[in-house]
Amino acid sequence: MGGGRNYPDPPSGSENDPTLNFTSSASNLPDGAGKGCYIAPNLPYGIGLDSKQVLTCDAGWYCPYLNQSDAKTLPVYCPPSAGCQIYRLQSLPCSAQGKYEPILCKPGYYCPDFKTILECPKGFYCPSGTVTPHPCTWFASCPAGSYSQTIYGFFIFMGVFDVLIAVLIIVFKYRQGHLGRFSVKSEDGGGFFATLFKGPSHALEQAARRAKEGALTEGTMGRKSIVEMHPEDVANQGMKTLVNAFKESFRNRELRMNFRFESLALQLKTGKTILQGVTGEIRSKRMTAIIGPSGAGKTTFMNVLMGKVSRTGGELFINGEKTEMHLYRKIIGYVPQEDIMINDLTVRENVLHSARVRLPRHWTSSQINNHVENVLKALNLSHVANSCIGDENTRGISGGQRKRVNIAMELAAAPLAIFLDEPTSGLDSTSSLDVANILHSVASLGLTIVAVIHQPRIEIFRKFDDVLMIAPGGRVAYLGPTSLAKQYFEILGFEFEPMANASDTLMDILAGKGVNRLFTLTPDQLVEIWEDRHSRDIYNEPPAFFNQPEEDDYLQNEDDEIIIPQPIPNSRPASVIKVEQWLGNMNEQEPDSPAYPRRELTTSSPPRDDPIPPVTSFDDDVPIPMDRGLSRGRLSLSRSANAFMVADEITPIHSRHVSEANTSGAHTLAASGGNLHLSERNVGQTTPHLQNRSFSATTPTLPRSGVPTTLPRSVRSRKSFHGHGRRTPSVVSQDERRLEQDFHLVVPDVVKERGASFIKQVFYCHQRSLIQQSRQVGGLTLEIFVAMFAGLLMGVSVIGKVKELMNGIYWGIYVLMSPAPLDLLALYGLLIGIAVALAGAPAGVKVFGEEKPVFWREAASGHNRLAYFLGKTIATVYRLVLTSLHFTGLYMLLAKPVLDPYTQYTLVLFQFWGVYGISCIVSVIVRRENASLLAVVISLFAAIFCGYGPSLVQAKKSGYLFLFEMSFNKWAAEASYAASIAVYKERLDIDLMASIWGYTLTQLPLDIFMCLAIGIVMRVVGFVLMISLNRDKQR
Repeated sequence: MGGGRNYPDPPSGSENDPTLNFTSSASNLPDGAGKGCYIAPNLPYGIGLDSKQVLTCDAGWYCPYLNQSDAKTLPVYCPPSAGCQIYRLQSLPCSAQGKYEPILCKPGYYCPDFKTILECPKGFYCPSGTVTPHPCTWFASCPAGSYSQTIYGFFIFMGVFDVLIAVLIIVFKYRQGHLGRFSVKSEDGGGFFATLFKGPSHALEQAARRAKEGALTEGTMGRKSIVEMHPEDVANQGMKTLVNAFKESFRNRELRMNFRFESLALQLKTGKTILQGVTGEIRSKRMTAIIGPSGAGKTTFMNVLMGKVSRTGGELFINGEKTEMHLYRKIIGYVPQEDIMINDLTVRENVLHSARVRLPRHWTSSQINNHVENVLKALNLSHVANSCIGDENTRGISGGQRKRVNIAMELAAAPLAIFLDEPTSGLDSTSSLDVANILHSVASLGLTIVAVIHQPRIEIFRKFDDVLMIAPGGRVAYLGPTSLAKQYFEILGFEFEPMANASDTLMDILAGKGVNRLFTLTPDQLVEIWEDRHSRDIYNEPPAFFNQPEEDDYLQNEDDEIIIPQPIPNSRPASVIKVEQWLGNMNEQEPDSPAYPRRELTTSSPPRDDPIPPVTSFDDDVPIPMDRGLSRGRLSLSRSANAFMVADEITPIHSRHVSEANTSGAHTLAASGGNLHLSERNVGQTTPHLQNRSFSATTPTLPRSGVPTTLPRSVRSRKSFHGHGRRTPSVVSQDERRLEQDFHLVVPDVVKERGASFIKQVFYCHQRSLIQQSRQVGGLTLEIFVAMFAGLLMGVSVIGKVKELMNGIYWGIYVLMSPAPLDLLALYGLLIGIAVALAGAPAGVKVFGEEKPVFWREAASGHNRLAYFLGKTIATVYRLVLTSLHFTGLYMLLAKPVLDPYTQYTLVLFQFWGVYGISCIVSVIVRRENASLLAVVISLFAAIFCGYGPSLVQAKKSGYLFLFEMSFNKWAAEASYAASIAVYKERLDIDLMASIWGYTLTQLPLDIFMCLAIGIVMRVVGFVLMISLNRDKQR
């Protein structure tokens, strides 16, 4: 290589060739020294290596012809031949170019002194210039003559681990297949490994028990909803136990949650009004439906009521006290429209996590598990408790079951109120009815149920006790019993076809598409009618609250009827509006109550050729426009009508004037020409004073609307009605007052003790994430394969190319013989960073990016957000350990780096740690479909900022060194460089080599720590962004 041992003839004329000025001055070399160079062996072309003319070579160098007693054998540098120069320009060493030129100890050998060169022994490796052999590490192959160690330990461990995991999965799947619909989590907990190592008999017993449960709930005759069961059956399904559990969670108090809101409003910053003037009350143990056209503000109202959106006006009262909803969010459940849950978990696992995190912290695991089982039974989910939720790619439970799981997750937290956003959307009619039945059962526990619904079937609509109808513009058109809604709008003149769904007709009315043959009423006018009824003094009196009427509460007289005007073209106005008494047997039903006087309202009208009088009035103060001709029509209330009505409550808006004269035998308000007259025939008893009656579903005449009509009112004042006005102590029962007092005394402490401790929440989230990863075998396998492939590429790229990863400037007097620098160590710092970025970034964004809706929902329910974040983050560490193992195993087997393998693995692990940190930040900022690409790009930038190109020296001169300092790969590359170059310090000027890149070789611990710290800082930033962005969804 570059010349042989035979001395060639010197070039002709070399003595006088000025270009061959290799000789030193006579004073530089001893007499006779400098000869022996192969280019001209007999001429003194050699250059002395040491100005002190020391007759010796350093260890690691081989000088076979050196005679320390003969100055003529002084080690010299000889001019290289053309072949040697080419080698050195390619960063390869060449053999000595003269007899007395020192020889670098060859790779695979070591030179303890300048006279000795020995083969590297077995179990050691010797790079070039080795003085003392380097011992091989554990699980490494180092045969005799090795210049590097082949580390197979990581690869073997990786293979054994993979085989073990594969066997466990195969056995697990095998047992699943033999048990039919066997779950991935046993009923008694333990998850993957518990299921795997339980005996077959135990698994078969569980399968048989689940089959038996399924038979109870799914038969050939169809499923029975819980509300259709006998009470004993309900108890068997857990409903009675739930009542006791709820009491225990509230310190054995029977608490209720009633909401009253006044003039709720929401106006956007743009000035657009979304919600305005919403006033009413929502009571416990009742289901309240919110309906309205699309865009009317249904969901907005519920979000404002729950405090998810800050209102711009109005007040909220809970059990009579002015307060804010967010103070009670731990005892309030919210079921979103989408079925937000972790699809990789089973039904039980989703519900159990919600219960563990949100139930009182003093509950034991046994209590929580029993409570969850009762919730599953109550919601008819026991037979699918161990089935995965599934998604569009993985078969799971049905849509109706998913919706019930959605409700079960909130019910498991033992709330006092549950709000639901379109719980029946996307379900078939049967599943929707099942959900409605379940909600009805839940309300019977004492909970307050509020749901936004969209065009429900009539059976579902009737399940709701009350309905809030929101017209476009976010204003209330009706809030009252569902059973009275139809009658309310019929009396306003709207027609309901007998075979039509009443809820559909109500929606048409709100949208301005209702059929009204009496009057032209727009949605705005409907709102005005309803709001005007609240503005009258007479309605300041508290209304009454009624249960659904019993059979004897309905109309007893088949002839009872209301006769209201209806328009007929070219007809003269009606002359009589006759209102007959509806409850003919009222005295028999309520013997202690006074008889109700019969009233008759009449109108007199001028001849047909006279113009229709512009107004009618019930008194001289309130004119009521009549803009149409009226003729006689009638609306009969059958015995089966769901309404509670009495005749004395068919009053005009200012019937307080009538009540003031109710002692007279007849009272008539009359005006000339076609005005409306009210006559009252008293049958010997006085009319009950209107101030002692409650107005639960009355709508007064509104002058602006042009509707001279009034509405029926309820029969019996059993409880206070929730829909309108303010309640006074006269209508609030002692039980209600006691419950409200208990609420405000007990609930503050109840809220404080709700929720598991911080440490437990971290553990639960960590455990749940591990279960998720065990179900995502395909994704984990792909990530590991990508890491292995990246390590394989790194190893293959250097096989057979060079024996050593570094050549460069020799230290001391040997610098003249140095080849051109070859620094693969710095390059590998860049390439490893790129490989890790490509392997880790796409998987890293899935940790939080695919669960943002889950995080928002759990944060809104009171889940500790930091506990959620830490639990997920800690659970990913195992994934990083496994992925880094596979990358390092193949990389070290093929590339044969010279640094300690454990240091190499640690650095790769922290590089994956940093990439996952970048992915965490990206995943919480951008949409899921864009996160993977952006995370890869940013991670590649972090990999490039490692100091290889541009170098740290260039970055410092240009003023952007801080970007490199922020990159975890800069610190990892520097640590790798410092740990690798140490084995070459016997022949290379490592400080000079490191200065080319700007690396510091004396801070390896700091480099490793900075890799860890930057990953932590990235996660802190990610967490801050997670809780700062989309705050409205976390409320």
